[in-house]
Amino acid sequence: MSQTKKVFITGANSGIGLALAKQLAAMDFHVFLGSRNEERGREAVASIASGKVDLVVIDVSSDASVKAAAASIASHAPFDVIVNNAGTGLGHGATLDDVLNVNIFGAKRVIDAFLPMIAPDGGRLVGTSSGGASGYVSGKIFGQPAGTLSVEERKAVFANFDVTWDQIDGAIQKEKAANYGVEGEEQLQGMCVYGLSKAALTSYHMILARENPSLVVSTCSPGFINTKMTAGYGASLEPEDGTVSLKKCILDDLGECKGWYYGSDGLRSPLTYMRNPGEPEYKPEEEEESK
Repeated sequence: MSQTKKVFITGANSGIGLALAKQLAAMDFHVFLGSRNEERGREAVASIASGKVDLVVIDVSSDASVKAAAASIASHAPFDVIVNNAGTGLGHGATLDDVLNVNIFGAKRVIDAFLPMIAPDGGRLVGTSSGGASGYVSGKIFGQPAGTLSVEERKAVFANFDVTWDQIDGAIQKEKAANYGVEGEEQLQGMCVYGLSKAALTSYHMILARENPSLVVSTCSPGFINTKMTAGYGASLEPEDGTVSLKKCILDDLGECKGWYYGSDGLRSPLTYMRNPGEPEYKPEEEEESK
């Protein structure tokens, strides 16, 4: 790359976000590192030796915080890349409502505030999704049915490039009203909500791609990475291993990408079944409804 580019990453004070920030700062990027906690954010910035990092204090669950963060760095616009990476789950001590508020509604807050600051021609919007999104869309979490929508209803919303925000929000509210179809099993309920939130994030980026054809919009799974959120669940890969697909979405020529979803190995994957790393890349003509 011939000149420094600007990337804003939410949830970048630890885990995959911090690993990505370090890797991009070592390249031709100036990183704006988003952190909910100012002290932890400053520690994260100090851990990156390049000097090409600025802290942005931002709590994506708060309208006021997101707006203040946008105002604080507006003078640095345009940004070449915005990475919606902030995420939470029960492993963080979050509630079910917290998971939705951060993972999908928080991402929408960020886009609403920062979209006017993205480079208008070729700027990139990237969302950190999850293999849990595919699990939710398939109708099963840990091999057990979870959620109240039928698989056909889920596909019609979360694997539909013509989806609307009202359809996404409607599906979320229907699942929430029915307690996600899971009673008495907190772990299973939490995984259902997490998968739902990430499926919604992926679907939302399909809308962004359709409404902003001059931008490159995509989402991806980082893989099953050992972070605070997955502690105790057996993840063996470290955060540095979880940036393959993110860097694909940030750096590579994605062709006519219009909100596509990529697996953790950086290969395009459908959201309608779990494609494991190393398996053949998804081809659009093989399953039209997945696109």
